[in-house]
Amino acid sequence: MDRILVAGAFVVLWSCGFVGAAWGTADTEPAGLLAWRYVITAGVLLSVVTVLGSRIGRRDLGRQCVLGLTAHGMFLGGLFAASAAGVDAGTAALVCSAQPLLVAAAGAVFWGDRLAPRQWSGVALGLGAVALCVGGIGDPGPAMVLPVISLLGLSCSALLERRWAPRVNLVTALTVQVCAAAVVFVTVAVLTTGLAVDPTARLVGSLAWLVVPAGLGGYGAYILALRRLGATPTSMLLYLTPPVSAIWAWAMLGDRVGAPQLIAMGLGVVAVLLAADSGSFPRRGDGAEPAHLSQVPQKVT
Repeated sequence: MDRILVAGAFVVLWSCGFVGAAWGTADTEPAGLLAWRYVITAGVLLSVVTVLGSRIGRRDLGRQCVLGLTAHGMFLGGLFAASAAGVDAGTAALVCSAQPLLVAAAGAVFWGDRLAPRQWSGVALGLGAVALCVGGIGDPGPAMVLPVISLLGLSCSALLERRWAPRVNLVTALTVQVCAAAVVFVTVAVLTTGLAVDPTARLVGSLAWLVVPAGLGGYGAYILALRRLGATPTSMLLYLTPPVSAIWAWAMLGDRVGAPQLIAMGLGVVAVLLAADSGSFPRRGDGAEPAHLSQVPQKVT
């Protein structure tokens, strides 16, 4: 039951970031919004780990920085840059939906994973569900490399989490990752559009949404899902995020949810169930190390 709760929390929280981004980019440049999101999130997390007295060794510190640069820097940076370069959101979502296929293939090559034909059918069905939800791919161009960078960043983070199986507690891991990403995003914002923003009520609401449910919740649930479920099952859950994002947009922004989104959600659920067949959700291995999540936070060195 706890694995189902983790999976559900990941899908719901990971999908809600679109709402905050849609609010915020109406009042400020994407680079500035992203920088302030991470500065505020880093401040919140640093306050928490200071109270907890958390510690982390040098090797783990370096590894979490790498995970921050891939899962946060490359993934979100690529998506925001793609949007600024004119790549439509549906195309970017469709490119990133290849992540489960990439992770599954890497698992087969590097760890000898064996997915049954039924599970590969689930992967293919998930790709089709995302294509239906977002309306297919738009006109490709040179800027298409940007969502590919996002795809590679999120895939690398999942595979490295599996390879390293870090034992750093979740809050400390998220803090280091966010701080590493904050340095990158602030630097980019300063060198491009700047950090100056107009603190409107809309922007404040957007940042609060991006920091709490999307940032702390979404990425916290992502790390937890990788550790509890494994890299491949967590990646498969991403097939559910485009239609759930559409429901968030309907509930919060009044956007229309059509039959394609509803059908895509149903197909996505079927895809995840197919991929879960034959033990695709291992209780140990595949980067899942549930025992360490209850350990006392380590002290920072």
